[in-house]
Order: sequence, then structure tokens, then C-alpha cells
Amino acid sequence: MARKANYDEKISALESKIEKKQAEIKVLKAKVSELKTKKAEGDYKELTEYMVNNNLSAAEVLACIKG
Repeated sequence: MARKANYDEKISALESKIEKKQAEIKVLKAKVSELKTKKAEGDYKELTEYMVNNNLSAAEVLACIKG
């Protein structure tokens, strides 16, 4: 019986480690999402500034991209 209890302890310890890692992954995914949002906002700002500085409309920019 002692051996079974030892396995139970090992299983419990591993499950605890898995839960901790999953929590860490959740935090990291949230950080990635936040950074992607900030990057998209920066890219959008850069694009709109370029459009304003060059007196371009969205239709003109899209025509250049598609053309």
C-alpha cells in the first residue's frame, strides 16, 4: 500500500505543476494579446498619418494595394 500512496503523491504533485503552468500560459497569452492590440493600434496610427500627410483616401490606398 505504501507504494500506491507514493504514486498518488507523485500524481498529485504533477497535476499541481500542470495547473501552475497552465496559469502561466494564460498570463502569457493575455500579454501576447495585449501586445498584438498595441501593435495593431500603432500600425493603424502610422497608416492614417501617412494617408493624411499624403492626402490619400482609403479608396486610393486600397486601389494601390489591389492594383
